[in-house]
Amino acid sequence: MGNRKRHIVSVLLCTFILIGVKSAFAQTRNKNYEIEAQMRFGYLYFQNDEFHSALGRYSRHAPAFELSLHRNTYGQHRWEVLHNYPSIGLTFYYSPLAFRNDEAAKELGQVFALYPFINFPFNSNERSRGTFKLGVGLGYLTNKFDPKENYHNYAIGSHLNAAINLSFEYRQRIVERLTWVSSLGLTHFSNGATKSPNMGINIFSVATGLSWYLEKPKAFSDKRLRPVPFSFEFDGRQHFITDVQYTIGYKDVSQQYGTNNFYLVHDLAANFMFQITERDRLGVGVEVVWDNSDRVKPPYYKAFLKPAGLIAYEMMLDRVSFMFNVGIRKNAPGSKMAFLFYQKVGLRYYISDGLFTTLSFTTYDIKADFISIGIGYHFQHKYYLPKHEKKSHRNPVFPR
Repeated sequence: MGNRKRHIVSVLLCTFILIGVKSAFAQTRNKNYEIEAQMRFGYLYFQNDEFHSALGRYSRHAPAFELSLHRNTYGQHRWEVLHNYPSIGLTFYYSPLAFRNDEAAKELGQVFALYPFINFPFNSNERSRGTFKLGVGLGYLTNKFDPKENYHNYAIGSHLNAAINLSFEYRQRIVERLTWVSSLGLTHFSNGATKSPNMGINIFSVATGLSWYLEKPKAFSDKRLRPVPFSFEFDGRQHFITDVQYTIGYKDVSQQYGTNNFYLVHDLAANFMFQITERDRLGVGVEVVWDNSDRVKPPYYKAFLKPAGLIAYEMMLDRVSFMFNVGIRKNAPGSKMAFLFYQKVGLRYYISDGLFTTLSFTTYDIKADFISIGIGYHFQHKYYLPKHEKKSHRNPVFPR
């Protein structure tokens, strides 16, 4: 009797497994999944200045390998059509950071990374496409700075780091389910100054590989055709947006200044954005940073308000958007440079039409300054155009 029960349980279990596998394959057909493998040949780059001169001996060639799972969009949602049917996926990245028997390999170790990405095509051709890949995730470096065991490695002060990938790709369909891929890109590893030292690792690389659809790919569905608006539907008003956000982060400067404390960094910013298209906003902004780590930097001033001016660009994907800023920030009194040219990349999620959360990564001099998280709100403003301009405008572009 016991054997019979076990037999029934085994049959039921196998049935459920087969149903699950069948369901998974059905979802795969609907979701346009693709597996991709790339081999990379890269060059580790460190600046040749007083901050990076000790790391100059790490500037060398290194191999890397990538395995990615893509989900190709085909127009199920409007934002997919507006961005030429991007692909979304997950990449596993590995690099020994040096070739075998290289002394740098003993100090830098190896890196393993896992990062989600989105791949934006420049055109909507299904067979031949140029794309821009943006990926942000986590990386694990096997070796880090240690004052006794690994004191030459000023590049990284922690095992766990942010992994950022920026790549330009060319994708050529060979047969219906097989695609050849080549790319040129930058992979960056940094802990965002949460643990020092943190000069970061930059790897410029070229790559080639193959990608395989798990099922026959679905054709693009073009939903860009919209009814032509009549002139009386336009009320003569245009839109611009003001957004305000506050973020907070922290920095570790123990390696530079011999202190074991963490210091909070407060960042308040306001942007004035105009809607360019249904997916893009462009504008200018102002920012004020209060960095408490200034307290331990010579000449030992109290924390100093550092104002900045910036140019802002926002790319929208439904409720998620990417914000890119470049600007000039006032430095603390007594610093070698009065102003800093900095860059900021932010990921926003809109909880409602106005309220959003944000995660920001600020850098300067190809080095992470700080990572911060916060909240913000945007206000949509409308204004009437002069009468002589109304005829040249069609239906207004909505924020999202």
